[in-house]
Amino acid sequence: MSEVWIVEEGGKRRPLGILVRVLCVAILCALFIVAACYLLIAPASSYVSVEVNGQYGIGVEELLSIAGIRPDTKWSGFDARAAGEKLRAHPLFASATVEKKFPDRVVIQVEERVPVALAVADFDGRSVPVEIDREGVVFRIGATEAAGNLPLLTGLNMTDLVAGSRLNEHLQPLLLQLEKLEQENPRLLSAVSEIRIEPKTYGSYDLVLFPVRTPVLVRTDKALNEDALRYIMLLLDVIQGLDIDVRELDIRAGTVAYKLGG
Repeated sequence: MSEVWIVEEGGKRRPLGILVRVLCVAILCALFIVAACYLLIAPASSYVSVEVNGQYGIGVEELLSIAGIRPDTKWSGFDARAAGEKLRAHPLFASATVEKKFPDRVVIQVEERVPVALAVADFDGRSVPVEIDREGVVFRIGATEAAGNLPLLTGLNMTDLVAGSRLNEHLQPLLLQLEKLEQENPRLLSAVSEIRIEPKTYGSYDLVLFPVRTPVLVRTDKALNEDALRYIMLLLDVIQGLDIDVRELDIRAGTVAYKLGG
């Protein structure tokens, strides 16, 4: 079998196969160096590139500060688990996950708590509105504009509160009912401006509703679903058509009782 030679200047000859092998080795070495830089050097020296997804009512910079991510945070030393725990521990967030993606990305997914009711708490002698979510967590001190149409819960012990405080667990069924009403019929729920909670024995309670368009109070049990609220609004419409001064309705016993003014 014949062999291909290259004739160099001066008459020297060199086999072509040797040059090809040398060239292949050089290319492989270069590729190895590039791969090493990509796999080892770049992650070790790169700053994190953050992607934030989900619902959050605060600025991205504040969110990153809560997670412990600074502009000089290196990807290689970043602890995604610890960052996720910090976000989940914050009262604003119902859930949060943090994931590292090679070579330098960090993906954050957060879901903010959604208010279902407002309350008024005392802070340093001042009355301040607070937002409460479906789990009974007081997650925001000072209500946002978006929560302005939510009912106000009164009759609660709202002293010594901090963001992250929880209401009594017996109130969670009521909060879940309010969430469902807000999702399915917010217009009906907006007809009630205040819900006063009147405790009973063994953790039970009754409700006193303050309608928006009439001064007539309504006493009911703790079942506040859409059917019950529609029934209450129907009773109020009937009362307004009567020539009597009704100040209070009581439907707790399954029948309608009323108190007159004067």
